[in-house]
Amino acid sequence: MPADTDALLARCNFRLSRRARYLRITVSRNGEITVTRPAHVSRGEAIAFARSRHAWIARQLTKIHPPEPATPPAQLQLRLTAETLPVSYVDTPQHMARLREASGQLELHFDHKHPEQGRELLRQWLKRRARSTLEPHLRTLSTQTSLPCNRLSVRLQRTRWGSCSARRDISLNAKLLFLPEALVRHVLIHELAHTVHLNHSPAFWRLVEQYDPRWRSHRRALHDAAPLIPAWLDQR
Repeated sequence: MPADTDALLARCNFRLSRRARYLRITVSRNGEITVTRPAHVSRGEAIAFARSRHAWIARQLTKIHPPEPATPPAQLQLRLTAETLPVSYVDTPQHMARLREASGQLELHFDHKHPEQGRELLRQWLKRRARSTLEPHLRTLSTQTSLPCNRLSVRLQRTRWGSCSARRDISLNAKLLFLPEALVRHVLIHELAHTVHLNHSPAFWRLVEQYDPRWRSHRRALHDAAPLIPAWLDQR
């Protein structure tokens, strides 16, 4: 299943229908994607509509052609910290499972009959590394922007990069480690701005723009960031 937006758009068939009243996207059983537009809608608008619906299109294609099982990673490419960590695997009795980090590489000891155990070890390690990495970034930005936050939590979520509660508690996705620093900074500013505006009002976006003038391009890049995230993270 192509996750990249441009790859999905290249597969779309754009059709003009004078009987259509609104834009519509259909995905056939053989994976054909059709974008139907009425006469009063330009092709450019139809393309923009398809781009905005790329996640929905990808989900429909996944239902038709489920992805192959994710293979264990040979390495972790953490773009935020500019690290590439080799990963090795040692077959070990299930009750002796552990993860060892040394000399810039990870060594997983687990029962190979239970690969989910190895993936869980990696996920737990990733959350610990994400917290130790993201918290200093968040606190520094909080000081620089005078946007205070309270408690930080780090989770592994399928879709949300972050969230902010009414109590100014911020939650961040450990998957941010796989993104470039500029996109991570945008997410942190986005959540810090929510400590003032717990909505997406014009005032909220003005505050975001004050500290991230390129927020629109960063936001678009986040929508297309799925290929940067390893598939095994969401496999149970």
